[in-house]
Amino acid sequence: MGKFVTFEGEGDEVKYALDEKKIEQESCLDGCYVIYTDVPPEDMAAVEAVENYKSLARVEQAFRSMKTVQLELRPVYHKTDDRIRRHVFICMLAYYVMWHMKQRLLPLFEGDGRGKDRKYTFDSVIERLKHVTKNTVDFCNAQSEIVSVPTNEQQRILDLLGVSI
Repeated sequence: MGKFVTFEGEGDEVKYALDEKKIEQESCLDGCYVIYTDVPPEDMAAVEAVENYKSLARVEQAFRSMKTVQLELRPVYHKTDDRIRRHVFICMLAYYVMWHMKQRLLPLFEGDGRGKDRKYTFDSVIERLKHVTKNTVDFCNAQSEIVSVPTNEQQRILDLLGVSI
């Protein structure tokens, strides 16, 4: 608000007034965004710059997902630059894998209701896949691997991901 108010005065007396000209100028931009980029116009059209800016929301959502809900990567406190770089690299690698999984699972998501009626979300797919297991059992000096048999639903997910057991 300070840019719209002018102050004058001396001693104990202070007068203020609204700068109507500035208010009118600013009102022309109400509801508008000004996007600045240093990319030359021949390399990126204005429409592309706006779309890239809007895609930042997806990047921010991805970082929230990486650190909290989907990938459950909690804050790790590092003391060296190398460890910080490695941590960021692992987070980005995990996001890259998650993004590719979501792309491959699009047929599953697109054919599935809306809102609360949805059967599949990324989280629910991960939850379903947690039940696909491979265990090594040692018994009487013999070792055996036991692999669970995926349900039809799990197998469909694995097929979409291109994973074979």
